[in-house]
Amino acid sequence: MTRVGIIGCGYISRLHYEGYERAGAKIVHVCDIRKEAAEAVGSRYSARVSTDYRAVIEDRDVDLVSVCTIASTHKEICLAALACGKGVVCEKTLTDNAADSAELVLASRRTKAFLSVAYMKNYFPAVVQAKQMLAEMGDVTSIYVRTWHFHPQLWQSPAPEDVLQHPSRIVRNYGGGMLVCGGSHVLNLLCGFAGRPTKVIGAMQSRPGMDFDIQTNAMLWLPAGGVAHFEAFWHPFAAIGYERNGWDERIEINTAKGRLELYTVLWNGSENHGALLVHTDADTGRVTEYRFPAVNVFDLEMAGMIEAFETGGLATPSAADGYVVDELIEQITSSHRQGGKGLPVTYRVQ
Repeated sequence: MTRVGIIGCGYISRLHYEGYERAGAKIVHVCDIRKEAAEAVGSRYSARVSTDYRAVIEDRDVDLVSVCTIASTHKEICLAALACGKGVVCEKTLTDNAADSAELVLASRRTKAFLSVAYMKNYFPAVVQAKQMLAEMGDVTSIYVRTWHFHPQLWQSPAPEDVLQHPSRIVRNYGGGMLVCGGSHVLNLLCGFAGRPTKVIGAMQSRPGMDFDIQTNAMLWLPAGGVAHFEAFWHPFAAIGYERNGWDERIEINTAKGRLELYTVLWNGSENHGALLVHTDADTGRVTEYRFPAVNVFDLEMAGMIEAFETGGLATPSAADGYVVDELIEQITSSHRQGGKGLPVTYRVQ
C-alpha cells in the first residue's frame, strides 16, 4: 500500500486525497502553513499534521508526496522531495517558469524518482480513446483548441478590488491569468495529440487595471507541419457550452484520414456528465459519436498515479510534459509582449 503525504490543504487537495483514498492508498501525513487546514484533513485520516513541508518529505513513512501548493513554491518542495527519494505528484503548473520546470525534469531523471504533473484531463475516457484513434489516423494537419470558462466577476464594473491590486489575488495564487489557469490544461492535451509545437504567435487581452490575461489567443506550428489554433477565455456567458453551464471546451483535430471532435465537461463536476468524442471518417463520411459515462476524472487520475508509482511505470503526464506546457506559456507570453512576433520554440529538455 502506497503511503501518501499531502502538502497544501486548499481546495484542490481534496480532489487528490479523496482520489488516493479510493485508489487504496493511505494518507499518513498532511501539511499546510495554516494549522487548522492541515488538522481538518489530518483528523479525517488519523494522519500526522505539520505546518512545515520538510516534515512530510523527511517522514520515513511517506512514499509519495502530493504537492498541492501554489506554483511559485513547487520547485523548492519538489526538489527537496526528490532528494529524499520520494515520489512526487505535483499539481499543475509544474512551476511558474520554464527554466525551473526544466530543472525539475533533470532532477527527476538524475534521482530516477517518480515525478508527475496533475493534468487530470488526460484521464478522461474520451481523451484516452482519441489518442488511440489518432495513432491510426496519421499526422495532424490542424487542431483547434478552445477553452472558455465562466467567470462573470471579472466582467463587473467596477471589477472586484482584489483583482485590481498588484499583484492581484489571481497572480499570487496561480502565477498568471487564464493562460496559466485554464489554458495550461489544453496546451498539455494539444501536445499529447499533436506533438511539441515548433513556433508560436501569441496575443493576450485584459481589462483596465488587471495584471493578468482574461483572454489569450495563439497559433502554434506543429512538428508534422500543421497549425494549432488556441484560445483561452474567462467569459461572462452563463449558458453556453456542451453542458450549457458556461463551461465551453472543445478540441477539433484534423488529419488526412478524418476528424475528431472532443467536448469535455466541467473540470470539478465530471461525475455529473460524460465527455463526448465525435469521429468523422474522411473516406466514408461516416460520423460516429462516442458517449462515455460520467466519471470522477480525479479518481481516475490518482488511481493511475498510484498504479504507475507502484509498478514502476511511466508517470503520466510526465515531468517533461509539464515542462513543455510551461515553456509554451512563456513563449506565448513573450510573443505577445513583442507585438505578436512569431517565435521559434527551443526546448531545454527532451
